[in-house]
Amino acid sequence: LGVCLKPRDVSRLDCHALFEDELVFLTSPMHPWRTEPPKPKDFAAETYIISSKNSSTFEFIREYFLKLGVHPKSFIELGNTEAIKELAKLGLGVAMVAAWTARAEIKSKELCALPLPRAKVKRQWVVAHLKNKPVTLAERTFMSLCEEVGAELKA
Repeated sequence: LGVCLKPRDVSRLDCHALFEDELVFLTSPMHPWRTEPPKPKDFAAETYIISSKNSSTFEFIREYFLKLGVHPKSFIELGNTEAIKELAKLGLGVAMVAAWTARAEIKSKELCALPLPRAKVKRQWVVAHLKNKPVTLAERTFMSLCEEVGAELKA
């Protein structure tokens, strides 16, 4: 049983939808994109702060830039969302995350969430388990709790 982004190949899995989110650019309040929305030509020169190039999220990011015909050159990979937000606050790059991961910082104006221009990058979160494997009462209870949290996150 796992909480994850919906895999491309679900042939061996049963996936129960939790919520959908959308990636945004997360910047410091001093970043120039805050006052002047970026154009695709501006993207290549920016440093992007991401969780990992081996992640499903990076595949979404890579596809987004490919659709725009943009080839970013600089990435900072961090395995921790809090660290990603801190580097963005310091103006060391632009984070690409879901806004719900930085609600408090956006509300306090420590960070700015900017929509991705020209295309949206949406992700589907699921609880997945192997097909044909019975789900236990504890697992069903966990899935219900995940659904409740997912409903709060999309609000």
